[in-house]
Amino acid sequence: MTVLRQGAIIGFGNVAANGHLPGWRGRGDFHFVAVSDPDPQRRALAASLLPLARVYADAAELLRQERLDFVDIAAPPALHAPLMIAAADAGVHVLCEKPLTASLPDYRAVDAAVRRAGIVLHTVHNWKYSEAFQAVQRLVAGGTLGALTAISFDTARNGCATASGDNWRVQAAMAGGGILVDHGWHAFYLMLAFANQAPQRIRAVLERRRYQDADVEDTASCTVDFRSLTGEIRLTWAAEERRTSWRLVGTDGELLVDDDRLVLRGKHREDVLPLSTALSAGSHHPEWFAGVIDSFCRELDDPAARGANQAEAEQCLLLLSLAYASAAQGSRTLDVPTSERWIAEEAGAA
Repeated sequence: MTVLRQGAIIGFGNVAANGHLPGWRGRGDFHFVAVSDPDPQRRALAASLLPLARVYADAAELLRQERLDFVDIAAPPALHAPLMIAAADAGVHVLCEKPLTASLPDYRAVDAAVRRAGIVLHTVHNWKYSEAFQAVQRLVAGGTLGALTAISFDTARNGCATASGDNWRVQAAMAGGGILVDHGWHAFYLMLAFANQAPQRIRAVLERRRYQDADVEDTASCTVDFRSLTGEIRLTWAAEERRTSWRLVGTDGELLVDDDRLVLRGKHREDVLPLSTALSAGSHHPEWFAGVIDSFCRELDDPAARGANQAEAEQCLLLLSLAYASAAQGSRTLDVPTSERWIAEEAGAA
């Protein structure tokens, strides 16, 4: 028997309307009964796309009035923590856009609320459900490249993604950071998945090349050292074109993902495999969201699976925080502690 779970979308910006909602449509196990957004135009759009759902201007009012099993939070990053805590206090499971939180103190408060309530907290790590990631992960896991020695991610964009209303992506108070938050978070969880080992050191350089008057970076580079390999992340909103590429080097070969093709180079051959969708095609990737829902559903249904995604997001927050700390200290190389030690140390310092 299919369990029908009732949910609400909190924050109905572009990513909710164009990325999340298309992924939810057609599911027989989830039903949206409510939406909240402070912007009247976004509420009007929500009403047109979800005519049977009740629409609220205030998320707190929604949580007071509705009987829910879960919420899908797609608000700007600075709002994630208070919304997740409110949902946890209401006993409601949470699916939340990345980044999980904008700071470690926020995360500690969220984690405490989640533990008290015993709910699932799951971050949208949608790039793990891309055709490119699935193909690369199969090749790496199958030993095609041998032992990995280097991983790199290059993300070039001609400006940041459009946000509904004010451009909150270039406002630190709402975004929590610039391109390192927006695109670096994806690169961190992809790198962790490919490396399959704990990061040991990180160094970061941040720049403003395009948005000179913004209080966030529009260009970033990070080096992450693991026990047996090195990772590089290069990101910019100041490019002339939109492009995404990944490169993985191993003892037995090299793999390049160049937007819409995968190139595998071995000792005596080169294979080119086309991808049905380019990595840089669009900003919302609705075709990847079904995998996010399936992952969320597994944690809802199987207590033994719970916490895996939250642990991954915790690692991303650790790397993100240390990258900003490195840049603030003149791009000094910093050791990466275990997340448990890091949280305990920070809690003791608070």
